[in-house]
Amino acid sequence: MNRFVFHVRIISYLCSMKTKASHIAQYRLFALLTILTLCASLQVTAQNTERRPNNTTYFSTNELPDPTVYLPVPPDTASTLFVGDFMRWIWGKSVRSTERGRQASWESLYGVRRMATVYGDAMNMKITEEDTPAIWRLLQRVGETGNKATGKAKRKYMRVRPFARMNEHVWGEFDNEWDLRHNGSYPSGHTGFGWSTALALAEMAPEYQDTILRRGYEYGDSRVIVGAHWQSDVDAGRLAASAAFARLHTSTEYSEDLENARAEYRRIKGIKAQATSAGYPHIEHIIDSPADTASYHYYGDVAYYWQAKSERNTLRGEEAVTDTACTINYFLQTYGACTNIPIDITSTPDIAAYVTYVFDELCNACSQSKSTGFRLRPFVRMGEHSALPEKDERYSKSSSYPSSHSIIGWGIALALVEVMPDCQDAILKRGYEYGRSRTILGFHFKSDVQAGRLVSSYTLARLHNEPDFRQFLTAAQKEYKDASGPTPED
Repeated sequence: MNRFVFHVRIISYLCSMKTKASHIAQYRLFALLTILTLCASLQVTAQNTERRPNNTTYFSTNELPDPTVYLPVPPDTASTLFVGDFMRWIWGKSVRSTERGRQASWESLYGVRRMATVYGDAMNMKITEEDTPAIWRLLQRVGETGNKATGKAKRKYMRVRPFARMNEHVWGEFDNEWDLRHNGSYPSGHTGFGWSTALALAEMAPEYQDTILRRGYEYGDSRVIVGAHWQSDVDAGRLAASAAFARLHTSTEYSEDLENARAEYRRIKGIKAQATSAGYPHIEHIIDSPADTASYHYYGDVAYYWQAKSERNTLRGEEAVTDTACTINYFLQTYGACTNIPIDITSTPDIAAYVTYVFDELCNACSQSKSTGFRLRPFVRMGEHSALPEKDERYSKSSSYPSSHSIIGWGIALALVEVMPDCQDAILKRGYEYGRSRTILGFHFKSDVQAGRLVSSYTLARLHNEPDFRQFLTAAQKEYKDASGPTPED
C-alpha cells in the first residue's frame, strides 16, 4: 500500500466516525487540511522525479548483468574500506556552498529532462522531446536501462544512504528524502542512468566525447556531494552502467535508436554521414586526477592497499600472481573458462581475432592514458616490496595511473559480453577480479584500477564507430552462435 492510499483510508475513517457532534467539525477540518497537505506533497514529488513510462528499457532486470555476481559487497561502516567513503563524504559537504555544490543540487533531478539539459549543454545543442525526438528517445531508454542495471544489488544490500547514516537531511534540491530512505544506496541508480547515457552519446557524437563523458562523470560525483550516495555506490554505478552498455549492443532496438539519433544529430549539426576521426577520449579531460598524498582522498587508497595486501598469502593471492599475464592467449584461456565453449585460435578463430583486435586497441588506449602524468606505485610509496620483488625495478619506472591491466582486462570482458551475453555475469566477474589482482600485488592503488575500468568502457564506446571493429564483432557473434547451438529465442 502506498502512502497516499494509507492516509486517505485514515482520513475516511476519521470522517465516518460516530462521535460527539462537537468533535465532528474538528475531525472534518483535520481531514481537509491533511488532504490539502498530501496533494501539495504529491505535487512536489511529481516535480522532483519524472514519471517513468512503461517499456522504456531495452532489457529487463533479469536480462541485464547481475551486479551482485560481478561486484563486491559494499563496505561496512566497521570496515577499514569505509575510510574512503567517509573521506569523500566530508569532501562532498565541503563543496556544497560552492558553484560545484549548486550544480550537484540541480543535478539531483532524476530522468531524461535533466539529462537532456546536461548533455545538450555538453554538445552545444538543445535537446527536447519535440525538436529532437530520436535523441530524446535514446536518452530515455539508455538511461533507464542503466538505472535498471543497479536494481538487483540495491534490493539485496539495502545499504543506508549517507544522509540517513549521518542523521542529516539529503541536500539535493530535487531529492525525495522518504523515497531515498526506503531505496538502497548501492549501486547508485542516478549514476547508472548518467554514465550509460554518456557512453551512448559519446558513441553517437564522438566530436563531443570528452565533454559528454566529463559531464557524465560529474553527474555521478554530484550524488556524493548531496549526501545521497557514498563514493563506492557511485563507483559501482559506473561499472553497472558500463556492463549494461555492453549488453545494449546485443539489442537491435538499441542499434536502430542509435542510428536514428545519430542521423538527427548530424542533420542538426550539419555533419556529413561518414565517420569522423575524433580519436579516442582523453582521460585528463574526463576523470579527476588521482589523489595526491596530501589529499584526504588518498586515505581510501591507503586503506584498500593494506586490506588487499592481506590476501597475498592466500589462494586469491596465488590467482593474482597468475593474473600478471597480459597476453592474447591468457585472455582466451581465462575468459574461456567462463563460457560454454572452448575459446582458442584453433577452435574459435573469429572470436580470437576479435579479442586480438580489441586487445590491440585497448593497448593504444593504455599508452594514451599513461602519457598524461606519473604516479608512484603503491609498493614504492609505502617503501616496501611488491608481492613479486623481481618485478619491482621495472614497475617502479612506470606510472601507476591508470592501471593498464585493468583497462585491458575489463575492456575485453565488456567486449565478450557483446558476443556471449548468456555468460555475461561470469565474464564480468573474471574481468573485475583481474583488475583487483593488481591491488593485491601492490602494483596499483584502487583508484588506478577504477580509472582503468572507466577508460575501457569509453574506449569500447568509441570503437563501435570503427568499421573494422564492427566486422570483427559480427563474425565473432556468428561463430559463437554457430558453436553454442540455437537459443530458446531462436
